[in-house]
Amino acid sequence: MKKFAFTLLAGLTLAASAQAGEDYSAKAPVTPAPAPALWTWFAGGSVGYLTDMDTEMYTLHVGMERQIDDVSSHAIFLEVGYANADGSGTAKSQASIGNPQTKNFDVDTDIIPVTINYKYERSITDKLDWYIGAGVGLAFVDTDHSYKNHNSWSDVKDNISDAEFFAQIFTGLVYNVSDEFEIFGGARYLYMNDDDDFNTYGDDWMFELGARWNF
Repeated sequence: MKKFAFTLLAGLTLAASAQAGEDYSAKAPVTPAPAPALWTWFAGGSVGYLTDMDTEMYTLHVGMERQIDDVSSHAIFLEVGYANADGSGTAKSQASIGNPQTKNFDVDTDIIPVTINYKYERSITDKLDWYIGAGVGLAFVDTDHSYKNHNSWSDVKDNISDAEFFAQIFTGLVYNVSDEFEIFGGARYLYMNDDDDFNTYGDDWMFELGARWNF
């Protein structure tokens, strides 16, 4: 009987010691993993071709991106573009005798759109994503008109500078070269208000290629 009691007491002591060791381990300090950044910065640019205006547009952008889950993210960014277009237009004018006549104009236009944009991006594979987005802002337009004066047949030039409403929607594909660098290609539909009768812009399609750096 004494031997049984001694054996039982020894077993309880060992069990208590093991439990105490487990409690001590559970209470040991654990260094938490660093929390991921909610927003990350990126910057990039692109070159595109405007189909109706038949000219190039260059863009630069900077913004912030937030990961929604393992396969998707959304971003907000500021973008500035530049395009130059040469063309011609017509307008009716009043001659000295009061009869309306048509004048032919040569037009040289600089367009600088500045927009705030939203982009949603989702993974297709480990390296390939697709995206869609939209933006609104203002386009700063500087236009030079040149034509012949009907009375003297001399060259006449005038300049119009204005800020017009500008909007765009865009979609495309992203190839992730690395965590820090990606290239993208896509299409945009652009709309710009046209208050000047001598200009030929309004809406247009643009196809582009670009690159982006993630910080």
